Amino acid sequence: MKLRELKEQAVKELTEAGIELPYLEVQVIFEHFLHLSKAQQILRSEESVSREDAEKTTSAVRRRCSRIPLAYITGHKEFYGLDFIVSENTLIPRPDTETLVDVALEFLSGRAKAKLLDLCTGTGCAGIAAAGNSDLSSLTLSDISKEALRCAKVNAQRLLPPSLPVFFSHSDLFDSITDRDFDAVISNPPYIRKEYLDALSPEVRKEPALALFCNEEDGMGICRKIAEEASGYLVKGGLLAIECDYRQTSALSEIIAQNNFTRIRITKDLAGRERIVSGERK
Repeated sequence: MKLRELKEQAVKELTEAGIELPYLEVQVIFEHFLHLSKAQQILRSEESVSREDAEKTTSAVRRRCSRIPLAYITGHKEFYGLDFIVSENTLIPRPDTETLVDVALEFLSGRAKAKLLDLCTGTGCAGIAAAGNSDLSSLTLSDISKEALRCAKVNAQRLLPPSLPVFFSHSDLFDSITDRDFDAVISNPPYIRKEYLDALSPEVRKEPALALFCNEEDGMGICRKIAEEASGYLVKGGLLAIECDYRQTSALSEIIAQNNFTRIRITKDLAGRERIVSGERK
């Protein structure tokens, strides 16, 4: 079968499965499994594809038709200009979380050799992106999931210079964190209310529930605990920045303000929705 024919069939299957951008996703699948750039896919469209390669792409397309996220199929996701390894044990990095990095970098730009803690780190995307664009003395990546922490370690080793000390903590929030002099603590914790489950896309529902949902009715239990405990791990004037649902920002702002923080700020994400609540330790 020619490459063009194989791609046409793949686009047809994804379209019938209701995938929103079938042609773009097929390009990504063929680029990953056949190691052909988008330009090469055009230039070599009339070339024949081996049976082995056809089976690779066909299998990937069928997995995508079952609504497995593309990032889990390729094992990669771009975030803040970096290529992150992802697994089915980690939340897939999203553009919304790039705003968390922006808030951290704005704060860190005025500090040299700062110490940064990324709680609920998942793939490590927020902490690693911030570390790669600032002058840190150390980075600590922490998660309750050992599998996620292993993924974060791989990404840190791939994407950060070996000269930067990076520490990994298997911890339920601050429980196993021993340092108490961080300049900044950032977090994208689980904050989705379980009642919103039915409104989520089939792809999001394939992601680990541990990284998505908070058991408390308002979805803010974990955000609340971070806000209540963070000042004990920050230097005076240190930053706390938490990602949350746009429907939670007002309440979270009040909680942070009640727990030894000032200069409370809400920052909107790329879609214009309130996403990050931050404050500085009094």
